[in-house]
Amino acid sequence: VSSTVPGGTARTRRLGALADGGECHLTGSSAGAGALTFYTGNAPVLGEVVAVNYRTVGRAVGRAVNLASQVALAAAGSPGTAVWIGSVTEPAGRSSLDCRNAARALVAAASSVSAAWSGTYATTNVALKAGMTGSGSADVWPGDALLLESASLPISEGGLDVQVAVRAVTLSYSASSPDLVGYSIGFSNDWANDLSIKTSRTVPADAWLPAAVSPTYLANLTLLTVTGISALAVSVAAGVTAPSGGGFEVRRRDFVFQAGGDVDLVMRSAVPNFDIPRATEADRFYIRAYDGNTPPNYSEFSAGLFVNLPLS
Repeated sequence: VSSTVPGGTARTRRLGALADGGECHLTGSSAGAGALTFYTGNAPVLGEVVAVNYRTVGRAVGRAVNLASQVALAAAGSPGTAVWIGSVTEPAGRSSLDCRNAARALVAAASSVSAAWSGTYATTNVALKAGMTGSGSADVWPGDALLLESASLPISEGGLDVQVAVRAVTLSYSASSPDLVGYSIGFSNDWANDLSIKTSRTVPADAWLPAAVSPTYLANLTLLTVTGISALAVSVAAGVTAPSGGGFEVRRRDFVFQAGGDVDLVMRSAVPNFDIPRATEADRFYIRAYDGNTPPNYSEFSAGLFVNLPLS
């Protein structure tokens, strides 16, 4: 908590109990609303601007895209994109970085012919014997090596040519002539067998999928401060220099940060100190840094600015 008297500079207000030297304390409710109360003798003077800085928490989300695989699939005449959305159940994803790393591992496993392979193969003893080369038994046992080959995958990806290990074999038999035995062969390679990420196809209703972005994130605006406020505008200082070829983007909603304008866009500034025009007595602004790339890179998280001051 900080406050600025008219014509003065901002000073920090001590939070806590009065007996511990505190000047004010915060109380909240189950609905998320909060109240800031100043103790007697510490109340702000007329015209003093009070600012409360805090961090919010939300569900950790992450997204990964394999652009090279999309291009290769499109060149081969296949659909360019395949999407999977789910939740990481093990280990627990405690941050968006954890979820993003898990997404990258899953993308690598799904788009590389030498990555994680697992599955089942159904056949019969007749087919096994027909495909056998050389002498010996056509039986299959757990621990045997199994070579998977397929030319149907994009040539740019190298085709499918991977060796996996047989993990389990299930036999099924019913009276027949000649004898016909069904084989269900479970296989995987070492990476798939050791991959510790467990997932679920269910997604919590309050999880927002992040917009598709480049792998590069700019620094979050953790040093952004309010330097002045009036009925017309809020003056802010980003606390960092503007990224090369970019600046700072202000929106009224905390998503859809992108090049171009829409109804949520308030302004863009190429300098770190700028004024945000006000529209209501309870304005909400979300601010991220962006650079000059095409498309631009943005901060991963927004700095939220909530104003409660009459316009007149």
